[in-house]
Amino acid sequence: MTESKIRAEITGLWRIELIALFGILTVFTPIGIDLYLPALPTIAREFGTPIADIEHSLAAFFLGLCVGQVMIGPLSDRFGRRWPILIGLLLYIVGGAACALAQGPLTLDAARFVQAIGCCVPTVLARACVRDLFPPQQAARIFAQMLLILSVSPLFAPFVGGWLLPLTGWRSLFWLQVGAAALTWGFVWWLLPESHPGSDRRLHPLHVLKDYWVIVRDRRFFRFIIPGMLTNAGLFVFLTGWPHVVIDIFHVRPEYFGFTFVLNGIGLIVFSQSAARWLKTHPGEPLFCAALLANAAAGVLALAFGFTGWGALLGLLPFTFVYCAMIGTINATGSGLAMHHFGHAAGMASALIGVLLYGGGALASALMGAFVTPTTPVPLTGLMALFGIAGAATYLLFRPRPAG
Repeated sequence: MTESKIRAEITGLWRIELIALFGILTVFTPIGIDLYLPALPTIAREFGTPIADIEHSLAAFFLGLCVGQVMIGPLSDRFGRRWPILIGLLLYIVGGAACALAQGPLTLDAARFVQAIGCCVPTVLARACVRDLFPPQQAARIFAQMLLILSVSPLFAPFVGGWLLPLTGWRSLFWLQVGAAALTWGFVWWLLPESHPGSDRRLHPLHVLKDYWVIVRDRRFFRFIIPGMLTNAGLFVFLTGWPHVVIDIFHVRPEYFGFTFVLNGIGLIVFSQSAARWLKTHPGEPLFCAALLANAAAGVLALAFGFTGWGALLGLLPFTFVYCAMIGTINATGSGLAMHHFGHAAGMASALIGVLLYGGGALASALMGAFVTPTTPVPLTGLMALFGIAGAATYLLFRPRPAG
């Protein structure tokens, strides 16, 4: 069946089912990151290893997301959408089961890497399927509906993980992901048509790397993405180290961990959506600069409160909220500014942004994991402040000088 015939037949209940399915496909990445965060200290105790060794599993996950995004774009253009999504979900299932059965940090790291490669496939290709199957005016509304599902999932995942942890153990969190992916695989097989017939696109690695290099070396691109990558690295430091700070240092029970996490997620979502609205009628660069400076200031204040101990956990929460909220603005604004001159290669530019953000996140997460068993929030807040300052400094450094 041709793409135009499929478009004509997508009506009524099938249309609703497909939109719901696309929304579900986008949540596997945030669920894979956030659901097991409250369990990190518990896993470390069970394996008899420092928390840093378990935090490396997050770095492995971010690295898998980076590798997966590099691969899936060209592969899906070459072979279509449906079978890559089905194979990606199978990888997610295999990786999740291996996580649940892991007997040590290294096997957990390897399993998380496989799981991440699997989960980025449905997340990326769900958006591609919408572009394939729906006309532009409908696709915009569908993306908004998908974004709602995507935005809500990271807020509830730490709550679910925290409450299930004492009841069923940490391994059940991965079995839950395996079950959800298996159920989704069945719905994809049943509901999703092939939306893209494939092409004769060249898949030689050197050809793909050359296309990426042309974009990354353009000053109009990297002057916005490098600051965004650095501040986003601070977010991944927060995701990696925050469970240890909350549960082990401030002795908050895992089932209540989500309450310290949810406000930061809400801030990130609200400010990213506010930035999108602002950009419709205002220039983006002043907002980008202001968000970078606010992010850096929040990181420095978080470090000050973490170093002195003022207010304990409550003293940190306002600054982690501002830090994460500003990253929502930075990512939304910086991505738009970076892609402004690359309409002819929007897909490649978008994929490259994802690669740089997740690649930087993997390195930052590994750096946070280098601190074996921190006894204060200083390593966490210090790295957040460092990346925040570096993000603002690189933007100022790369900013064009006035003529004359």
